[in-house]
Amino acid sequence: MADQGAGRAAAPPFEGFYQRPQLKRWLDALPRRFSCRAFSAPADLSQYSALEYAAGRAALPGVRLALSPRGARELVVSMPLFPRFEGLQAFAAVLVKPGLKWGRLCAGMSGEALALEMAAMGLSGCFMTGNYRRDLARGLVKEGEEIAAVIPFGVPKDPEGARGRKRKPLAAFCADDPAKWPHWAYKAAEAMRSAPSAMNRQPWRLGFSGSTLSFSGNKPDSVDSGIALLHLECAAGSLPRAWSLARDGKTFLLRTEETDEPV
Repeated sequence: MADQGAGRAAAPPFEGFYQRPQLKRWLDALPRRFSCRAFSAPADLSQYSALEYAAGRAALPGVRLALSPRGARELVVSMPLFPRFEGLQAFAAVLVKPGLKWGRLCAGMSGEALALEMAAMGLSGCFMTGNYRRDLARGLVKEGEEIAAVIPFGVPKDPEGARGRKRKPLAAFCADDPAKWPHWAYKAAEAMRSAPSAMNRQPWRLGFSGSTLSFSGNKPDSVDSGIALLHLECAAGSLPRAWSLARDGKTFLLRTEETDEPV
């Protein structure tokens, strides 16, 4: 449950950064978002140009999203027991300033915003925080930056790949019964449930109390937590809302003025 008596610390760094049209576009793209390993073609010139523009608007302060039209084939390291990558060409690098407070979380949010832009264009990608050759991505790195993740992307071989997406049931994330939550909180939780994570672990917990939805992860400052938080922000993007941190410094609180009935 959200700790209403614990008080709140300063707002997290992403509060108010993304605009409503962006969040609506990404929310609409959520059903088409999946981690893709097989590509039939690279992004065409217009798609690539649009992604370069979107990358500048999707990156939170202290994060930069850089694209390379080639090199993904040599970049990615195949893993035993996992499907092999096919048709690799382009990739994006998620770059962050070392020592940035909440740097990994901001990197996750920014990279997922770009991944949802891809989905909105009919493209797909695969978030990777490991199992890639960092030396081959260093050509995109500027002084004072480090690589948080890479995202190989292109036209998915299976455009309907999201149908095979495997996620935990909503109750597995929740400290209380989500059927008793107001619709906005339930909708936000369902959006978070579709978020990808390393090894598909989805290590997140949600709770609801009063008018506040709480979120926590195994590692609050992580790429996985950032991805999940962006999905929550997309779902709540049309509502007046306020984000904050609980006094424990690791639980994120989302409060709205919405007073609709439970689902």
